[in-house]
Amino acid sequence: MPASHLPLAVVPMTVRAALPAGALAVALAISAAAVADSNPQETTLEAATALSARAAGSDLELVRGDVVELADLARRHIREAGLDAALKDFLSAPWKREANGLHLWGVTTRGVSWFDTGHPELIGIDVSNITDIEGRFWTQLAEASARGSGEKVFLLLFPHPKTARSAVGYHTCFMLDDDERILCAGAFEDAPTG
Repeated sequence: MPASHLPLAVVPMTVRAALPAGALAVALAISAAAVADSNPQETTLEAATALSARAAGSDLELVRGDVVELADLARRHIREAGLDAALKDFLSAPWKREANGLHLWGVTTRGVSWFDTGHPELIGIDVSNITDIEGRFWTQLAEASARGSGEKVFLLLFPHPKTARSAVGYHTCFMLDDDERILCAGAFEDAPTG
């Protein structure tokens, strides 16, 4: 809201009385900024939209950074919108992007896939015995990441969906309040398909 449209009631009476007219305009501008900043939902959505517009290509540091950022934004969106609303939002842009296969996925502590915007065919399946190309059990890594007992950001090696060649993927996870469901962000290096 522009400072010129901000009601004087937002500025405390003691501040209004103590300030000359020019300083009052500054106080109104500061109050307007505070009102604008009080809408973190918009800020989270804007950040997710900006992330969705980027691509990391085969730069693994950028892939890793995008995964961490998506997980942070998802956690923030859950706090702001509530879990049910956030999960619905996560099914579409800007919460997933084709570039690098950046998406959110989830498993339970028992190893059952309960949420996956990248591989919805896995939902409801016990995936606890599925490994990456090098034999890493990704559900165990997800739980260790979420609980802080393992690497916060872990690496998996899977076939690239377009080239079928080995592709490095990064993932990071956090535990939901029920201490049973884990939500993760993941992405992989994009390789030329030609």
